[in-house]
Amino acid sequence: MATDPELVEAYQRVVAAIPSLRDATVPAPGAVEHPGSVLVDRDWLAARIADTARRWACEDVRVSATLWWYSASSTLLSVPASMLLATGLAPDPALDGLTCTLRPDGYLGTIRSEAGIHDDEVLAARLGAALAPIIAALSELSGAGVRSLWAIATDSLGNRALDAGTALGGPVLGSALAVRLADLIGAEMPRPRFVDVGRGGPAGADPCGAPAPGSRRVIRRSSCCLIYETEPDPVAAEGVKCTSCPRQQPSVRAARLGALLG
Repeated sequence: MATDPELVEAYQRVVAAIPSLRDATVPAPGAVEHPGSVLVDRDWLAARIADTARRWACEDVRVSATLWWYSASSTLLSVPASMLLATGLAPDPALDGLTCTLRPDGYLGTIRSEAGIHDDEVLAARLGAALAPIIAALSELSGAGVRSLWAIATDSLGNRALDAGTALGGPVLGSALAVRLADLIGAEMPRPRFVDVGRGGPAGADPCGAPAPGSRRVIRRSSCCLIYETEPDPVAAEGVKCTSCPRQQPSVRAARLGALLG
């Protein structure tokens, strides 16, 4: 738990500015806290994968690990990106200074740090150093590809930073930060891609430029959570793919994105 007064205040400020961040920063009463080191503990991760497999009735460990990481990476990346945007101070993501909790559904719940970072270059370096061993461990345990798991992290960063920027007054705040952090992390993390969805459908977006009036900026996913592989019916499997899922026909994805504006 943070004891630095500046960081404690930053946690409070980000929840006031972006109320949805409460679920990722404020542990529920009675929640068991784990040290950040569990995120690279093979036995602990294997238990998370097995729990996910039971919940989804999934026999493919690669799919179960991917589903767990899809959620966990969102939590891991949403908090520092959102807090940096909202307060100018991000929690240090170094694993040895973190505490985390699990949600009732077995996914990562909250992430808290004992130190803060003002500089985005330092933050990117610490994020890269934290993500790499988690991804390596999940890949070794499940057979999920390292590049695929990094791509999920990229999309999580892009989505959550975009959400934070939008909540704070401008989506370009989030998309520009996501691209900068990814570039600073290095080649292992692909650059997030965005599209601006208007009445004419989706069009490529400049992450550092504001979307046109009347359009909505969304992430152009390069990764897949594989949730559709838990559905035995091929027709039903298509229906559970997310709107921006890359594993659907481009025309289908464009039509579903275009429908976002009604």
